Amino acid sequence: MSERRTRLDRTCIVLHEPQDVVNIALVIRAMKNMGLSRLRLVNPAEFDARRIDGIAHDTEDIVERIRIFDDLPSALADVNYVLGATARRRSTRQDWWSPQEAAASLVGREGGLAVVFGREDRGLSNEALDLCHGLVCIPTNPDHTSMNLAHAAVIILYELRKAALGRADWEARDLGGKRRRRTPPASHAELEEFFGIWERAMEEIGLFHGIDPVPKMRSFRNMFQRADLDRRELGLILATAYEALNFVRREKRRARKPAEAAD
Repeated sequence: MSERRTRLDRTCIVLHEPQDVVNIALVIRAMKNMGLSRLRLVNPAEFDARRIDGIAHDTEDIVERIRIFDDLPSALADVNYVLGATARRRSTRQDWWSPQEAAASLVGREGGLAVVFGREDRGLSNEALDLCHGLVCIPTNPDHTSMNLAHAAVIILYELRKAALGRADWEARDLGGKRRRRTPPASHAELEEFFGIWERAMEEIGLFHGIDPVPKMRSFRNMFQRADLDRRELGLILATAYEALNFVRREKRRARKPAEAAD
């Protein structure tokens, strides 16, 4: 198991006194999407595993591992760092972060981690917040700060996943989870060769007809250089330039045939 996978596995999600089984199911679905599997419920108003399965499909592995506690201290007893999700900042001196900052802080810590969400109607109480080492606040519209429990969860869990995977791994995979084939960047010499062929192609198709090609080519250079092309991408654009040259060549041959026939 990779270190990145372990970072997510040692993070548990704690729902303190959730009131609606639908919200529990939606949080579970968000956990499945983002690769977390440990859920703890503290004194839920209702809990029905069969209803959850009907709402959040293919999450049986998470549902089977759910642990239910009578109070929040018991649910947090074995973790080393607790992050509380809240819509309001406290006047006390307590660390608080945006979701991105909180996620970066969590994945760098050792031991068990917990992210605590409060009940839907009033969030986490001051007593519950006292048990947290830090707070995460989603920067919502100050005139309407309250968020649905599942919506808040998916934002924070997304940032956790992104931080745990790391930028290099995040960008190296497509949406199906497959690792992309890495292609070396195009060299300066390859780019210069390409620019020469591109200028010929643009000249042949008439883009520079009656004008100085230098300013146009300077714009093309700036555009392609900003794109930071790799060899595969450069090859694709180079093939386009060659096809433009071949097209013009074919059209010129086609135009000559009637004239030759007339002679």
